[in-house]
Amino acid sequence: MKVTILIGAMIAALIPGAAMAQSDAEREAAQANFRQADANNDRRLSRSEFRAFIDANAEDGLGRASTVRRFGAYDRAFDRADRNGNGIVTPAELAAVQSD
Repeated sequence: MKVTILIGAMIAALIPGAAMAQSDAEREAAQANFRQADANNDRRLSRSEFRAFIDANAEDGLGRASTVRRFGAYDRAFDRADRNGNGIVTPAELAAVQSD
């Protein structure tokens, strides 16, 4: 049983489409974390703001944030989220990553 759970967690962390759907409470917590991490209130996250966002989500047990934090994969996660490569991550880009 433990092996099955571990494998399922690994698949969810490695394959984007395998992540479970967020509840309304999780979505609201992630949105609050986004607003808090957005230090200059421009509704976009720079690399440093994104790191704060990931850390806040990891503290709340949201998504794959704890895995990103544990492995120090902030830059990789940022680059994946920054769909157009302009150096910022928007809520729309985060939503696109989640739906992959």
